[in-house]
Amino acid sequence: METVFRYNQVVPRIGLVLHSIDGFNPAAKDACEASYRRYFTQLVDSGLVDRGSLICGRLRHPWEASEAADRLAAAQVDLVVNANVAFPNGQVFLTLATHPQLSRTPLAVIADPEPKGVEWATNAWCGVIMNNFVAKQLGRAIVTLPGPVTAEAFQTQFGRLLRVARAIKLLRKDYLCRFGDAPSGFHSATGDPVAFAGVFGTRVDTVDLTAVMEAKRSRRVSGYLGEASFSDADLQATMAQVGSGRRVAVEADMLRRGVELYHAYRAIIRANGYTSAAFRCWPEFNEPYISTSACMAMGLLLANGDLTAAGCEGDWPVAVVQTIGTLLSGKPAACLDFVNYTAGSEIIQLGHCGMGICGQMAANDPAAGSAPRDAVVVHPVLRQIGKTIGPVHVGQFRFGPKTGLCIRQGPEGKFQILSFSGTSTPATEKGMTYSATDVQVKDPVKLDRLILEHGFPHHLAVAMEDISAEVRMLCAYLGVEHVSPDGDQ
Repeated sequence: METVFRYNQVVPRIGLVLHSIDGFNPAAKDACEASYRRYFTQLVDSGLVDRGSLICGRLRHPWEASEAADRLAAAQVDLVVNANVAFPNGQVFLTLATHPQLSRTPLAVIADPEPKGVEWATNAWCGVIMNNFVAKQLGRAIVTLPGPVTAEAFQTQFGRLLRVARAIKLLRKDYLCRFGDAPSGFHSATGDPVAFAGVFGTRVDTVDLTAVMEAKRSRRVSGYLGEASFSDADLQATMAQVGSGRRVAVEADMLRRGVELYHAYRAIIRANGYTSAAFRCWPEFNEPYISTSACMAMGLLLANGDLTAAGCEGDWPVAVVQTIGTLLSGKPAACLDFVNYTAGSEIIQLGHCGMGICGQMAANDPAAGSAPRDAVVVHPVLRQIGKTIGPVHVGQFRFGPKTGLCIRQGPEGKFQILSFSGTSTPATEKGMTYSATDVQVKDPVKLDRLILEHGFPHHLAVAMEDISAEVRMLCAYLGVEHVSPDGDQ
């Protein structure tokens, strides 16, 4: 059963700015403005935008534009939509784009195509080109969308724009907790927290593993926002959730320890208001003094909407891009590895030890072979000298479109995000016992070249939808270089 995630209930607040010069056909302008207003009302009524969204216009001169910009700033809008009803008053866009309180607010420009006829009626798209020139001169990222707003193509693109605006809104409130540092040698699992905050908005905090163990022992946590605790009834409810619809091949005591660890993390998260996290999940957790894998607990935190990201092996930069995948797709994204030679096959293997996500796994098929698609097991991890870890949640993630996301900050300080799209099906799965999605991609050789050429890390986030267009749009708004083997979209 899927959870209704709290971050899906957040919608962006938009400001629609209508304007034109006094010239051109009055009836054509009125008709265009009326269609924009109807669409705006539909967005509000359907709950796709916040009810505090507002319309400014039709603006006639620069001082009205300045007053409108002040209103938008005061309303703390998450997206400004500059709508050219006809050829624009050129000062309106410039005023919006340079207003100090709107300088980091995503900005879009829309206009309808020229109405059919023998006379010039609006010349609105010419105004988009005019606005775009100003944006390029200012170094301001914008999205340009051709109408009419009633067209399916426009509404599809505008829906993507709203998802990106929502993601940016929530990213700028992201409070990421590192539960311990990365294991030795995981050089890519770190970064400059201030640089990440400056570009993405994520702030990074740290909690020591001793605090996790104390929360597990005492079942009570005190944090920034007050206290949080858990009970035997909470443990029983989560154990029932884990056992629902999947094979559980671990002893009850091990399952209970894994669930206790989940609730210890959850109490710390709730008491402090953390929204995403990265976890030092080995080697300590596999030693006798802890003897409980963090994998299943991390997957539960994602499944139940406690977090937008759960980065493995202390990798908090991948948790940032995992949050992006979660927010853009509306489903929890997974943290996985590239686990085989990427250029060797059109089917690339993406997996991790056992951080499956309840509600996001493919259904079991008894005829599919020995590897389960959805099970909680003890996993023999041979690379750790024959030791086993558990409980782990293994299987294939739901079949369908996927988007892989990698992030790096280069030595010069600039950020890059790599994205690639693909599809997983029963025919692509390799049948290995881990939590994975084996994805068919269009150009594995180019993907491999980009990973190595740019120096992307071995960890990646995998979103459970094709969000390629949204990622490209988000990168443009944030000033992050986007790298992809998929070409322009």
